Amino acid sequence: MEASEPVKISRGVKLLQHAIGLLFWLTLVLPYARRVRGLDKVPPGRCLFVCNHVSLLDTLFLSGLQWRAGRLPMLVLGDKGAWNDSWTRRFLSGPFGYLLERGKFNPRRLRELKTFGRAVENFQLIVFPEGTRGNGVDVAECQPGIFYVAQEARVAIVPVFIENMHLLSTKLGKVHPLAALGKLEFHFGEAIMPENYLPLAREEFPEFIRQKIIAAQPCKTK
Repeated sequence: MEASEPVKISRGVKLLQHAIGLLFWLTLVLPYARRVRGLDKVPPGRCLFVCNHVSLLDTLFLSGLQWRAGRLPMLVLGDKGAWNDSWTRRFLSGPFGYLLERGKFNPRRLRELKTFGRAVENFQLIVFPEGTRGNGVDVAECQPGIFYVAQEARVAIVPVFIENMHLLSTKLGKVHPLAALGKLEFHFGEAIMPENYLPLAREEFPEFIRQKIIAAQPCKTK
């Protein structure tokens, strides 16, 4: 697919997303989620979800939650290197992923990000704007690419904070399936409407998004 071409979805992939979403709702969300807060208040229609990033499992949990909320299909901006290093990851990312190669920002990357942003016509968009997996507690500096995605999407931005994911899985650690049972929390913050973020300068936008993700947590102000 050329970066200038629109991102479309076939009926088969749409059905596959729903089947996988149901699977992850049953096998991940139900046993591991203690609370899902704010998902019922997300505005109707397509949105751009910006989420803290701890584990590759983040995407799988979000697919289950989006299935339960009736908000599929979704498209996730991801790192091609992280998702293509095993057949399992390639299979899991196939129906959901819009994968880019990690590297320096260049005109090609800009075109790809803008294409992803315009895909909101057909998908819920999910971005992990930190650009890499963190420790599950702090939200790291967000990457500038989120500005270009948002400027193209021009829909409500929904900040999401996944709490306690590090108890289950991290970037370098092993998976701990028993330790995290019933301990994960998913906080969907107040939607940011386009008129409130489109005027922001490129330089200030990443920190603006970072603060909104932090604020999605209960009783968090910084």
